[in-house]
Amino acid sequence: MRASDIPVDEEGALGLCRLLLRAASSPNTVDAASTPSQAGNAVAPPPRRLTLFERFDRWIARMRQRDRERYLAQSSDVFELESRIRELERRPYY
Repeated sequence: MRASDIPVDEEGALGLCRLLLRAASSPNTVDAASTPSQAGNAVAPPPRRLTLFERFDRWIARMRQRDRERYLAQSSDVFELESRIRELERRPYY
């Protein structure tokens, strides 16, 4: 299996629209690093809500990571795993 044959869940335009709507309606998640630390009795401002673009960007990153892990999990031995990792590292868009 070549590196360009990474399995991707493709259902066409309708499937993409469904995934986008699901990502847009998912609950907001805020990283622990982006939340301000609360020292003493200081009142911390409420956490900033993520924009739709930021939520979509994070969702796409999670999907790409899942696809990469699924592709690497298909390797039959350590040598094939290492060659797949090298192939992914050399690809300019990953």
